[in-house]
Amino acid sequence: MSAQQARYRTQWASQFSVASELVRRDYLVSLTFGNAAVADLLVQSPKGTTFTIDVKGQSSKSFWLVQRREEKANHFFVLVYLPPAYKPPEFFVLSNSQLMRHRAEYESAATVRGKYRDDLGGMNWTTVLPYLDQWGALPR
Repeated sequence: MSAQQARYRTQWASQFSVASELVRRDYLVSLTFGNAAVADLLVQSPKGTTFTIDVKGQSSKSFWLVQRREEKANHFFVLVYLPPAYKPPEFFVLSNSQLMRHRAEYESAATVRGKYRDDLGGMNWTTVLPYLDQWGALPR
């Protein structure tokens, strides 16, 4: 399998895993197919609030590559780690503002070291650990 095929497989598995987890929690979920500029998932909470989610998946504990996004109140990120050997995925749930703040912190630190490229912006693996299974951050 090529590296490109592996990335697609990881991303699709991540999106379906997040959608499944949300449905289990009584959310209504629609997947967007293709490269949707808006989001990967369109979601309605159990109480009727609509919001969007970007899903970022990876199969190794490495840098989270995330493009810069405009501030949106009802936009969230779920970063998914798909461990080897079919172990359960790990979900890190952040609001758009939380993730962009961490991205900006990484940018500042990397710029000081002279090693920042905006197309490779994101954050270190450990930055998101406090957000493990923070499903309560999503609208109810």
